[in-house]
Amino acid sequence: MRRSSFLAINPLALLLALMAGMDMLPLPEAMARSDVAPGLELECKTSGGPWRPCRMEIEQIGRAWWIDVADQRIRFEHDGSGQVRMQPQAGGAWVTVPSSWAGHQQLCWGSVCARGSIPLD
Repeated sequence: MRRSSFLAINPLALLLALMAGMDMLPLPEAMARSDVAPGLELECKTSGGPWRPCRMEIEQIGRAWWIDVADQRIRFEHDGSGQVRMQPQAGGAWVTVPSSWAGHQQLCWGSVCARGSIPLD
């Protein structure tokens, strides 16, 4: 598979694996680097609020990512055992949150939901 095709599929693989509580390892060495995965332009809502433009950035595939929505950065960590933790405010407490599909292309972690078109190639 061409490198560009693999990278285009990777965001979907990340979301599906996080949803299923699967560990993303083993990964090719290049995919473990933080500079490999591109950011995703999505829509997000927090605490049942309106959908807003947001951006997901991946720090470490399957392990650490964040969503920037409005003036807020919400960080997430996945420990490989199915547990996802969320830090809703910089310097705030980390809380364990459930992952769930909320609808077509809508993935939620606790009170934070993201939706968008994920490129497949």
